[in-house]
Parts: sequence; structure tokens; C-alpha cells
Amino acid sequence: MSIDFSKIDLNNFDFDTLPADEYREFLQAWSDYHGRLNRVSVDVLEQEFERKSDYLQCGEHYELSELYPDEFVELLFERKAFEHGEGIIPFEEVQSYEYQLWLKQKIRNKALRSESSNSDDAQSEKIDYSGYRMWRYNPVVFYKDGKKNRHRLLLKDDGESLSFLNGRDFAILSPVTYVGRTNSYRNARFLYAFAIDLDGVSMHEVRMLLRGMTTGVYPVANIIVNSGHGIHVYYLLKRPIEMFATRLDALNKMKRGLTKIVWLVSKLGAERAQVQSVVQGFRVPGTKTKFGKPIRAFWNRSAPMHTPEELNSFLGRAFGLSDEELGQLTDKTPHNPSRVTLKEAQERWPEWYASRVIGRRRVGKKWQLNRGLYDWWLNILKDGQQVEVHHRYWCILTLVVYAVKCSVPRDEVLADALSLVPAFDRKTETVDNPFTEDDVNDAMRAYDEEYNKWPLRVIETTTGIKVERNRRNGREQNVHLRRIRMLQEVDYPDGTWRKGNGRKIATPGNSLMPLS
Repeated sequence: MSIDFSKIDLNNFDFDTLPADEYREFLQAWSDYHGRLNRVSVDVLEQEFERKSDYLQCGEHYELSELYPDEFVELLFERKAFEHGEGIIPFEEVQSYEYQLWLKQKIRNKALRSESSNSDDAQSEKIDYSGYRMWRYNPVVFYKDGKKNRHRLLLKDDGESLSFLNGRDFAILSPVTYVGRTNSYRNARFLYAFAIDLDGVSMHEVRMLLRGMTTGVYPVANIIVNSGHGIHVYYLLKRPIEMFATRLDALNKMKRGLTKIVWLVSKLGAERAQVQSVVQGFRVPGTKTKFGKPIRAFWNRSAPMHTPEELNSFLGRAFGLSDEELGQLTDKTPHNPSRVTLKEAQERWPEWYASRVIGRRRVGKKWQLNRGLYDWWLNILKDGQQVEVHHRYWCILTLVVYAVKCSVPRDEVLADALSLVPAFDRKTETVDNPFTEDDVNDAMRAYDEEYNKWPLRVIETTTGIKVERNRRNGREQNVHLRRIRMLQEVDYPDGTWRKGNGRKIATPGNSLMPLS
């Protein structure tokens, strides 16, 4: 339906005369028209972007120096020494001993696969890591090559990669080093900074952001990146934190607290805060904004490096970590105090070794949930009233996670997610922030990696949608249990429900002592 709304008097328009199909088309056309009216033009975005960069350089609150891409990476990851004099966690330089060992086996396996393609034996040997003297941990850049997703390691003094990234349309980097080439939780090893995304930030909010730092309301950022429509704030850690699985909840809680207070004091509103994980990557300075301008980064030379204790002191009772949680982040105890090697682990725990090392399966079992959970969330997204522009991706990601939990086929969830793209894109407020099929394809990675550990509180904070808990129809627990016991007595008057459950009845055959 093609409608010129500029010529329609909506106050006197008779909607009742439209058939149901035409009425739906009318609402769709109005939604598209209203969305276009509310979108900010590229010219306005570019002007605001330049104003924010000029303001960050003017030195009203701090003397900020602009960083080139190589300076940004060096500042983010280089640490001359740790508190007790330990050397920096080793980055791979050009071709370390470990890399050469890996490459030799990789080439051998490729040759084996080629030879076995003409035979019945299609097996190739696994990589043997037993000869490694150390693991090399590197930053990993995720970028787009046409429609393909790519990963690239950043090596020490890696001018070639930085030149490769400079001026690219899309490349993101998290303040984390990884083992291997994939930037996943599973491969994350050290956290070097807390990075916070403030989306939809105007000049006024940038001024409030810096003023909040000068007044000591929240910590002083080391790096501020003008990413285009928003701002990225980096708090560099004095000593990188080892990302053991037992620490991830505490790390994400600290980032959640920092995000909340920065959004709150910057007058953006804590309820709008985009809470993301510590491994979330952000656009690399020197690459392009969504409207084509080079992203710019600024360094506050006077800002100190931060510690978990100091950052937690700003969070207060509402968002702060408990003493126990903080202790997890500051504990210097090695993660593997018994120093069990992979070879020893293979002998001691063969099932674990086969599952986790050879099969590369995720930790833990998956609870099989009712399909209704997936359909319920899909209906919320189709309705769209609770979906906000800054939370669209996380809403789709949660749909994918629920699909994993409920064993919904991949093709079905992909089709459902793609069907939401037009409605989600109509919520776009600025031309540089569309919602596209690429966002859906990125979220589908969670299906392929079998994401199923997705706590309810994480869903609420990332999607911005409040999920009501099951309150037993509003009854207190003791009342609820009394009702259940009454039903039990009605259904099983002779107590047969107990048979086969609980403690076994003592018999001469299963007792240690004779019965009297």
C-alpha cells in the first residue's frame, strides 16, 4: 500500500471502513513513515561526531591526547611489569617456538586429509600440545570480509595487522587476550580493562560524563573513544585479571555496576544502560563509524591504572561486589595449583578428557525445557512493545538461547529471527544504526556453540525486558506445600506415592545389622 501521509487528515480518517487486510497494511505503512520521520540524518550525526571530538580535545576537564590505532592497542594491552615484578603475559611475536610446532602439525594433518580423501581412512591426527613450553595469549580482532566473519590475531608490535585494519568498515576488539583464534568465553584468558558502551550520546552527555569523573562520582577513564553515535569508556587494569570460570560472574557483575553508575550520572538513565559481558568487543579506532568517519580515541595521561578494589569502592551497596566476590578477583592463587598436565588429566579423568579436550564440548548438561518457553519469548518480540532500539540484538540472542534450551531446530529459529528484522529495523532512530540480517546471523553463533547457561537476571539486564517469576499463583511457600500435600492424600490415600522413593525399607537382605 502506497500512502502519502502528508495529505491525510488522520484526526478525521475513518479507519472502520478499511477491511482487515488493508488496515494491517495501513498500520505497517504508518510505522515505516513514522520511523523515517524520527531518524536523524547522516549530516546531523557527522556534525555531532565532530563536535564531540573537538570537545574531548579542548581540555575543559582533562588534557586528552589523541591515539593512533597502534598507540591504542599498545596502551590497552602493554604492561611493563606486574605488582611483584612478574613479566608481562607473553604475546606471540612473529613465529614463536609454539607456533612453529603447531604449524608443522597443521601442515602434516592437511597432507593426511588430502591423502585419505582417496582412501577409506579419513582420520587425521589431533594436534599434540604436550611439547609446549608456554601458552601464548593474544588479542583477537573480529572483522567482516564481505559477508564472511573473520578473526585475526594481533601479535606484539604487529604493524601489518594494524595497517590491515585501518580504514576497514567493521572491526571490533575486546580488552581480553585469548588462547587460539576465536574470541569466546571458552578461550578468554586475561582481562586488561573494563570497557563500557554509551550509545546515543550527545555533547551534553559527554560533558556530564567528564564532569562526573572530575567530581569523583565514578572513576576516571583512561581512554575515551568517539565511536560515532556513542562513546566507549575504558578503565585500564593495573594488573590484568585471569579469567577463570569461577571469576566470570564477579567480573560481569563489576562491569554491570560500572555501566549502571556511568549511565546514571551521565543523565542517560541507569534503566537504559546496555549491560554487556566483559568479553564484548567494540569498534577499533581507525576503522569506520557506521556513517563512514574514522573512529577516534583519546588518552587521559593523568588517569591512574585501576584495581578491582578501587573500582568497587565507587559502586556502593546497590551495585558493588561482596567481600567474597571481590576476593575472587584479587586472589593471586594459581588456577591449577596441582599443576596437572593434559597428559596426566587424560589418565586420571578419561571421560572428561574425551569430552572437553578431544570433543570440545561445552561444560555441563543441558536442561530440556518446554517448547512453550521459546514460543512465549517469540510472541513478546513479535508484539514489539517492550523491545527498545538499544536492546534489539540481545532480544534476538535470547531467542536463540531459548531455542537451544528447548531444542528448536536451527532452521526454524533462523527463520523466526529473520522475520523480526523489518519490525526491529523500523525502531531505528539514526541512519547509522540499522538492524539487519547480519545482526541475526551474528546471534545465531550462540546456537552453533550451544549456549544454554543464560541466567534470568542476564536476560533482563541485556534485553531490558522484565520477566515475571513464577510465584506459585501468589501463594506463600507453606500454603502452597499444604495444598500439594492435600492433593497427594486425595490421589494416594494409602500412601503408595512413597513406594520406590526416599529411604528404602529395611530388610534382612539390605541391612548391615540383623532385624530384631
